[in-house]
Formats: sequence, C-alpha cells, structure tokens
Amino acid sequence: MGKGGFKITTYSVQITAKALEELRALEEFDLDLKYRAAQQLAADRLIVPGILTDEQIKRVEEAGYTVKVISDLSKVVAERADEVSKVNRFAEVRGISKFEERAVSGYMTADEVESALIDLQSLHPDFVTLIELPHRSWEDRISHAIRVRAGTNTDRDGILFTGSIHAREWGGSDICITFLVNLIDAYINCSGMTYGGKNFTATQTRTILENIDLFVFPDVNPDGKNYSQTQDLWWRKNRNPNTAVGPSTPGVDLNRNFDFLWDSGIGTSSNPASPIYKGESAFSEPETRNVRYLLDTYRNISYFVDIHCYGELILYNWGDDNNQTIDSRQSFLNPAYNGKRGVLNDTLYGEFIPSQDQNMVIDLARRMQESVSAVRGKNYMVQQSVGLYPTSATSDDYVFSRHLVNGSNRKVYAYTIEFGQEFVPSFSEMSNIIKDICAAMGELCLTVSGGEDVQDDRAGRGVMIGT
Repeated sequence: MGKGGFKITTYSVQITAKALEELRALEEFDLDLKYRAAQQLAADRLIVPGILTDEQIKRVEEAGYTVKVISDLSKVVAERADEVSKVNRFAEVRGISKFEERAVSGYMTADEVESALIDLQSLHPDFVTLIELPHRSWEDRISHAIRVRAGTNTDRDGILFTGSIHAREWGGSDICITFLVNLIDAYINCSGMTYGGKNFTATQTRTILENIDLFVFPDVNPDGKNYSQTQDLWWRKNRNPNTAVGPSTPGVDLNRNFDFLWDSGIGTSSNPASPIYKGESAFSEPETRNVRYLLDTYRNISYFVDIHCYGELILYNWGDDNNQTIDSRQSFLNPAYNGKRGVLNDTLYGEFIPSQDQNMVIDLARRMQESVSAVRGKNYMVQQSVGLYPTSATSDDYVFSRHLVNGSNRKVYAYTIEFGQEFVPSFSEMSNIIKDICAAMGELCLTVSGGEDVQDDRAGRGVMIGT
C-alpha cells in the first residue's frame, strides 16, 4: 500500500541499456532488479529484468533507458495468495508420510517447513537428525536444519543445501523438503527416484545415504517468507526492524550479509531502503549466523548449494570479479587490490582461483546441468557467478572463501542454482521445477558419494571428477 492507502501497482519489466557501464549505473537507483539474470544480447543491447512501480519506470525512462513492461503483477499477487496453504498440512506427527498427496495443493509456509522437518526426524530417528539452530529470527522464530545419514561409514563428505534465503523465493523450501522426502522414502523402500527422464536406481539412492552426510536448511528466512506470503509478495529481505538506521525501511538482504568483501560495496548498498541493503555489519543477521553455525559445527561439509530463483542458471565462484588462474596475488585477501576489484573486463584485477578448482566446479556444474536437462529438456546455463554484475557478501563466495581465510577450515565447493523464470511461478510450474532441481541435487549427491566415476582428492578435501 502507498501513502494515503492507495495501492501501488508493480510491474515485471525488462530494462535495456546500450553499454555495460550504462547497465551497471542502474545500481544508483536502488531498484528491485534481478542482477544475476542480466544478459548481453548484442554489443549494444544489454538487459536486466526487475520489478518496478509506475514512478520508478518514469525515473528510469527519464534517465535514458528503455523499459519494456512484461506484465502487471497485481493479478499474480492474487493468484499466488490462493496457492499458499491456509492450514499446516504437516502439523501432526506422521503428516509427512503422505507428503506428496498434501503438498500438491500449494506452496509450503514457514510453519509447514518446520513441521515437515520435525516429522521426518520423528518418523526416522535412526538416520535423521534434527538440528535446532542457535539464532532466533527477529520475530523470534526457531529454525531447524536436518542431517540424514545411513550406514556405518564414518569417513564421508557432507553436502549442505539451503533454500529461501530471499523471502519471495518460496520454491527453494519446497524443493529442499521434496528432495529429502523422496530420498528417504527411496532408501526405506529400496527403490529408486524418477524425475521425468532422469532416474536414480535403488542402488544409487542407497549409495548416497550410506556414503555422504546430507544437510538441508530449507528455509533460511522464515520471517521474510511469512511476510511475503501474507503481506507483500515481492518482499526480498528479512524482517530486521532496522531501528537504529532506518525504522521506516525494515529488512536486510541476507545474501549481501556474509563475510566476503562485505566492506567493499561491490553489488551491495548501505541504504536500508535498498533491496540489496547489506546490514550494519557482516553476519549482523541471525539468519546468516545460522548458516555459519552449520559450517562451523559440521566440519565435514565439503559442498554447498544455495537454491534461488530466477534465471535458469547454475553458478560457481567467484562473484566479485572475473576469474583468473595465473596470479595468486590477485586475491580478495590482498589489500593492495582494494578498489580495483569489481570492475569487469579490465586488466587490473581478476579473482584468483586455482585451475584445478575451477575445472572441478565446472565439471560438477555440468553434471547437474545435464541432469536438469534430462527431466524435461530445460537448459540451465553454467556460468561464473559474476555475470554482468559483480557482487560481494554472498553465501556462495563466503562458503568457498573460508578455507583461504583460515587454513583449518575445510575447502567447500559452492554453487548457486537460480531456478525458473520468475520469482514465484504458478504452483503447477513450480511442481515441474521441483523435479528439475531435485534431479540436479541427486546428481551432486551421487557423484560425491562415489556412485559415479569419482576419485578422492584428500589434499583438497574434495572430490575430483574422473575423466
């Protein structure tokens, strides 16, 4: 609602610029743009999608940009509100045992996600561990993650999946819970998993749970999700009241609050009103501290996937500048390069990544890409996170950087998956997307578990893909 109670109409738009510098100058407007979905279609045509009001469209057009309105989002708000469950379908113990029958009716709420995790542990205490996370949200919610492991193998890598770090990206939680239920059911029933044209055999599902530790934190931002589902569909941030810095503009972008170049200002904002407000300090938010807690506590985690939307992308490190494999001095740890990183396509700086690590993460990303494609032919693009817009303080770069900041930390290979083509797809389309991303998750788990052609790389504490 706007001032005086008048409704503010929002639109899905596409902004066109003629040069990269012009496209990136849009950051000065503090608009709600989907930076990672930006594309260069020609030498003089670059586009970025976003959600804008009439007033914002006018400002951008007056600045010389072309704005194409894709759709009026007011109808979408009403449609999606009808696709959120009005009751907790998993409140009673054993409610999860008929998960697919109940979940088909719509998106899960924050309460339902927590109930589903509790139910899974109650039903399967022998190999499901419920992890109560130590930091309560601003609205005093307790969050949980889950660990699933079977068999007696004690030397195993862990994989951590996180979802719904951005409030309006509801489907991340649904993907995570669905994958958990599918994998556990397949293991118990000695069966496989099928997602469209992608199949995992009974032997493969057994291999996964008997050779890895599967960690899932499905709803990183429960306050934000609840607000998005009940008050403002397009809400992105958490619900920090920002009492000291901007009480009229609550919320921090959790995916700009991690301790990776947080001070740099690359792809972040210090303005509390901005959709990409980074907070008062790195890890100022309880939700991001919960992610850090999992990494600090479960030291065998070696792979990390943060599930977002949208763009149909599988992204790998780094996000702050173009990668290079030659000069290790050009590193986020080297203050000599402060102020030089974040400028794309120059020769002054490139974020160093060893060629072995880069080859490895690309190989794994392509395996996930192929698995997504096998489901129903969707072609997710594998690319470096930086894209056309550099970023800092994101989850994936923080997770991969930890072993470089502190040599006692395990190397954790990190990805972001951007699913779908809009923030909140219709639930019928979300049901298809769930299959796409569950196939990618299964492929990663299978590869790390040794179910495919893999070989341990103990020096890097990771897994190298066999060739």
